[in-house]
Amino acid sequence: MPHNGTVHSNAADVIYDSAGNKLLRGVPYYVLPLFSGSGGGLTLSRTTIDSCPLDVTQEPFDLSKGVPFTITPNVFDEDYVREAYPVTIEADVTDPCRGSNIMKVTTSDNGTKGFKSATIGGESNKPESCFQLVEADMMPGLRSYQIQLCPFKCGTNTSTSLNCYNVGLVANDVGKKFLATTEVIYPVVLTNSFVKPASQSSTSSL
Repeated sequence: MPHNGTVHSNAADVIYDSAGNKLLRGVPYYVLPLFSGSGGGLTLSRTTIDSCPLDVTQEPFDLSKGVPFTITPNVFDEDYVREAYPVTIEADVTDPCRGSNIMKVTTSDNGTKGFKSATIGGESNKPESCFQLVEADMMPGLRSYQIQLCPFKCGTNTSTSLNCYNVGLVANDVGKKFLATTEVIYPVVLTNSFVKPASQSSTSSL
């Protein structure tokens, strides 16, 4: 599961959105797959009707953007988000579970055969909520990024591992796609959500 060289990182580089603008802290962005025909953006949904916290999943239809997420640097108080810096990723929606909207990776009983899946309900600057973005050179002329979990970069980490882990999509037994740590590269682009209202009271998947 550690990253395998198909993506690269440079801490000096600023992350850019799909319009070529610098990625701003605290601004909601849709997280969309780079390649069309592979489904829509990231969203939140329940494994069962009353389950909490909500899982981070993919919209099944290409035209569905999902819900917006904010990306906030953990270490430096900067306006821009930089590559390979530890960040907190937070869903910009109302959580019906009334918990934290911060994304974390955990072992969830959602049918993904033991993969560590992403849910919300995390805490900022904790190992299980410690992510970074690194550039994935997959399509010329369009910046795409790989989300990685890097537990050692945040909080008090008792592990001696200095590995980062790719975060991509894993399907359960009925074909629903969950965000989880996986060896598969999942390049994404980030689209500013201000073309529509930045906050939504609910999601179509709940």
